[in-house]
Amino acid sequence: MNRYFLYLVILNMLTNVIIFVPKYLIQYRFDGLLISILIAMILGMGLMYVDTIVYARFPGQGLPEILEQGLNKPLKIIILVSFSSFWFVAGLLSLLGYIDILHRIINPELSKVWLLAAFLVVLGFVIQLPTQKVMYLLEIILCLNVPFIGFVFFKAVTSDYLNWDSIFEVGTHVATVPKLNPIAVASYIFSGYANIIIFNRLFKEKIKSINFVIILFVSILTLFTSVFVPIGMHGSYGVEEYIYPWIITADSLRLPYSPVERVVFIFLMLYINITLISVSVHWHVAFELMKGVYTNKNSKKKNQLLMAFFFGLSILVILRIDFMHPELISMYWLIARFFVEIIAVIGFFFFLRRKI
Repeated sequence: MNRYFLYLVILNMLTNVIIFVPKYLIQYRFDGLLISILIAMILGMGLMYVDTIVYARFPGQGLPEILEQGLNKPLKIIILVSFSSFWFVAGLLSLLGYIDILHRIINPELSKVWLLAAFLVVLGFVIQLPTQKVMYLLEIILCLNVPFIGFVFFKAVTSDYLNWDSIFEVGTHVATVPKLNPIAVASYIFSGYANIIIFNRLFKEKIKSINFVIILFVSILTLFTSVFVPIGMHGSYGVEEYIYPWIITADSLRLPYSPVERVVFIFLMLYINITLISVSVHWHVAFELMKGVYTNKNSKKKNQLLMAFFFGLSILVILRIDFMHPELISMYWLIARFFVEIIAVIGFFFFLRRKI
């Protein structure tokens, strides 16, 4: 079951390659980006390790089951609702980001509401599945898609259009004092481990050390390629002109002997699957946390009302998204998540380890 933990972390890394991480980190390419990435890696790996140690004391239990062991009900409800809200927003931001990509690249005339409705049909089925089945689906999608995504990354790194001088130019600013924003953004690629809050139900034994070694290696590869490949392809100054640098990078690649020559269409098709399962995992966690609030967790009526709330709020947000400054909201949310994650992990370390 240890491989399931690996899947959760790698899924979050893949999702943020095209939506959050590159476009925000590239803004700080001359402002201590390299040091910020290194600090984020140390913090991300540290928080991940501590969190897995805490949950290892409660094998086969998610947070709702753990809190039922002695915490008073009002405080339990506050914790579960707060955490559920964070996971819902994480999934919603990923979903809205990808819909915006499809709207811009595929068909600007297509309504975002209809795109959202198509995604919600699939999500409505997946997030209500048992946790074990959600994980099975995640495993299948990663096994089918990761090799092709890896091939696209390989094509980008080996492209004749990759200008290493632009990458080295950014590297010369390594001594610049880092800022908080890029550290918070870069650390988000590790946040897939936090899904253990529900998926710990599947873990019956301690997470093995080899998982952390693999995650460290993949995180280095993901962070540096997701940021520096677009810089190398479009120049250290030209890259700032793009909202989604990796989409434009993929559109710069060609497969002359493939049935589909433009790599961007293959890339977008692969990421439809990745985004759907990523949002499904986030909303499944949010759904299960909210179910922990009420006594009868199998109440069909309450579950349907909860699903209606999730979907209704998503539709309301996308109707008003043009007036909400989504990029600014995403940045504030990433910074807030950074501090909440630190407080939550440290708090649980001292609280849950006592086996309430």
